[in-house]
Amino acid sequence: MIISIRQAFMSLIHMTIMELSASIISADQLNLERDLRETQVANVNWLHLDVMDGHFVPNLTFGIPLGQAIWKKMGMNIESHLMVDNPDRYLDRYSSFSKIITFHYEAPVQTSRVMKDIKGYGVKAGIAINPGTDPSKIERMLAEVDYVLVMTVEPGFSGQSLIESALEKIKILRDYREKQDLHYEIGVDGGVNRNNITKVASLRPDYIISASAIYNGNIKENINFLKGAIRAVSNGQ
Repeated sequence: MIISIRQAFMSLIHMTIMELSASIISADQLNLERDLRETQVANVNWLHLDVMDGHFVPNLTFGIPLGQAIWKKMGMNIESHLMVDNPDRYLDRYSSFSKIITFHYEAPVQTSRVMKDIKGYGVKAGIAINPGTDPSKIERMLAEVDYVLVMTVEPGFSGQSLIESALEKIKILRDYREKQDLHYEIGVDGGVNRNNITKVASLRPDYIISASAIYNGNIKENINFLKGAIRAVSNGQ
């Protein structure tokens, strides 16, 4: 009876309020402020900044100046997702505009040291795992992290199809969290669109990141659709 009461209490603690986060990699880069204004007006409170170095992933994207400019102009919550070989570099500058700094388990760095460094700047420390990485690989470090990002595409490019088998990791991570009395949040990133948003939301991650499904077409209509689907799942519809 004691165990069942405790489990029920922990379930209440971890009752998820899902946030939609907009990944600006698919926004119109020549009209970025316009797109971000539309995102903000549509009541999306989180932006996802994909930072790629051309080494860890075969693509180049944004850097620190853009993140600082967005924070100064928009004041929105930013997750900096560092898809780079050296996530420990420039943390002082990323922390100047980020609420969460996420780096990859697969990066060639000492994860515990990088997490400690991120937290030292007063920012949440996140660890991302690629589709091919089993959650058991990071179980030992879950007590240290604030956030786990489940990649449902191979990192590097927007517009890929969601890898459905990777979604199972959300459930596994939620089970770890409840059974071990931990408090990290869970995000999912990659290939989330109108066709699969309900399935993704039904797994109850804390953050659902979407790129092309927000910025390809009418931003307000796209966001309203995705948020409506998330709200329907939250309300048990």
